[in-house]
Amino acid sequence: MTHPTPTTSGPLPTPVQAAPAGANIVLYTTSVDSRIAVRTLATLRDFVTQQGWAVTHEAYDLAPLHLPARLRTGWRTVEHLLATGEAAGLVVPAEHEVATTPAEQTALREWLLSLPAFAAYPHAGHDRTLPPVSGHSDAPVSVLTAPVDREWFQSYAMTPAGLRRLRDDARMRLTVLRWPGDIVTAVEVLSRLGHNAAVHARPADEALARMTVRLAVTEDEALLVDVQDPRPDVPLSKAAIDGEQGRGLKYARLLGATVSCFIFEDARLKTVRARLMPGEVSL
Repeated sequence: MTHPTPTTSGPLPTPVQAAPAGANIVLYTTSVDSRIAVRTLATLRDFVTQQGWAVTHEAYDLAPLHLPARLRTGWRTVEHLLATGEAAGLVVPAEHEVATTPAEQTALREWLLSLPAFAAYPHAGHDRTLPPVSGHSDAPVSVLTAPVDREWFQSYAMTPAGLRRLRDDARMRLTVLRWPGDIVTAVEVLSRLGHNAAVHARPADEALARMTVRLAVTEDEALLVDVQDPRPDVPLSKAAIDGEQGRGLKYARLLGATVSCFIFEDARLKTVRARLMPGEVSL
């Protein structure tokens, strides 16, 4: 089933509050590790039970996030159950597991409303700090921010060509996002984070060697530069995040960025974040 072409880039409501007790729910997640997928489904099952709903089907795909949902076998089963009315709702850890870009997210929401069906994302927005680094008693702490006002996502190959494309795209996207800060500085910070991921977090499997970049402008005009990689098993040391080890993140800090690192609750992806305020200027 193909989703309708989005007619608007703005968010659409999902009527979770209207879900009746006992509603049939389908669970879905995607991961490159079946053990993580099984644990995630168990967490989703507990969430559904707490809401008074009933699980009618569970599905997962062993696929990276950048693989479009329409190409995943498990997701096609979920689409069928929702389209035929066998399931009234969908529970996924976070919306980006199904739709990674704003356009895809709008299309997904429109499709659910047209059925009608609802969706719930219990892990959306819940980050967890990395476990303590060996030799340190404290872990890197993610930066708390104001609500996001506008954002952009894109996946890139963890290659020199991918990094060049990232730099070119970032200049245009920062202009479109109307960030009032210094764009040259922001592009350089993003480039450092992307290079750091490509060098230190590149998986051996070429099919998985991609990173997801997010540029987000908060309500107080801070810029969040997120680079997400598929290697949560390769954590950054506290010294690296503090700029005391290695050059990439140290230079990002010298450019005025506040750097943090965190993973989502399902421990499948690692995100390195740089936060820049509009007043920062390039060196």
